[in-house]
Amino acid sequence: MEAIEEILPFLSIKSRLDLKAVSLSHVLGLTGSVDGIKLLIRNETLLKHLLDLTGDESESVAKDAVLCFVNITAEESGAEVVVDKFVDRLVPLAYQAVLDENGKLSDAWCMVLCNITRPEHLAERVVAQLLTMEYSIDKLTTCFTRVNYNKQKCHLNYLGPLFSNVSQSKSGRAVFCNQSTGLLRRILPFVHHEGSIVRRGGAIGLLKNVCFDSSVHEWLLSAEMDILSFVLLPLAGPEEFDDETNDKFPVDLQYLGPDKKREEDPDVRKMLVESLAQLCATRKGREYLRDHGTYEILRELHKFECTPDGDKNVLNAVENVVDILIRTEEEIGEDNLKELEIPDDVKSKIETMNDDVEK
Repeated sequence: MEAIEEILPFLSIKSRLDLKAVSLSHVLGLTGSVDGIKLLIRNETLLKHLLDLTGDESESVAKDAVLCFVNITAEESGAEVVVDKFVDRLVPLAYQAVLDENGKLSDAWCMVLCNITRPEHLAERVVAQLLTMEYSIDKLTTCFTRVNYNKQKCHLNYLGPLFSNVSQSKSGRAVFCNQSTGLLRRILPFVHHEGSIVRRGGAIGLLKNVCFDSSVHEWLLSAEMDILSFVLLPLAGPEEFDDETNDKFPVDLQYLGPDKKREEDPDVRKMLVESLAQLCATRKGREYLRDHGTYEILRELHKFECTPDGDKNVLNAVENVVDILIRTEEEIGEDNLKELEIPDDVKSKIETMNDDVEK
């Protein structure tokens, strides 16, 4: 702690460049360990100096300062302190840096925003700050959907996980589900993006989160959004189906051919299946899924998950959805499953069973 106090004066933005660079290099090294981060976040003055240095005229100093925040916020304790102390200053800084098409640190700032929105209890506060800036999420969506937006070779892939994190909050989901802006429709094609698992996984995380709200299911399943195609296509493999079954599928899933590859990442497949589980909440959703070949796609996916290349967590998720789809509505007996009241002791047993399956 004494060493930190000693270098504090040299971390001032007004200090000599050589002193700043050496001191900052030491701090960056400390951010490489949990103990180091715990030490740094106890010193608010140091964090303020770091935030000042992200705007230093020296590119190397600014870069190291931003990287310090990437590492600090990667730990939830660090993210909490940064949001508590600097959310009203850091979020606009990061946002403007991402929007700058000539910004060289846009990717690093994306990661900071992603880190501070990962914990759900912090996401609400960051989203609230973002929404104070007009059309902020709309503009970030433009950055994301224009793959070569940044002219300095920053890929902005971490905007995908940022959108997923933002959609954990009710206000975030409301922005993406605003039917007049079409934001969600612009992002959905990246569910199939092969260039980056980070970008693809983020888009799928967003899709999964918006499916939690059963009030928008009818819109999500409409011809305008056609969300079922985006969910089922990555889950489909090269299996052949007869004409009658193909006719049930959304157009994009008909007669896929022997070269069709199934999504390779098990975590991504699990998120997609969990999206289907959410869409099963209402009777209309369940009937739509049955009528459009969801069971048939999941049946083949189940066979795949039972092979050595499969994953037991995905298998469990598939079985949960299939268990709902193979029942008649009379057997289910409820229009909206989200409105069912489950006793606390039953909830506890279900959670324990899920934990056991995932081990």
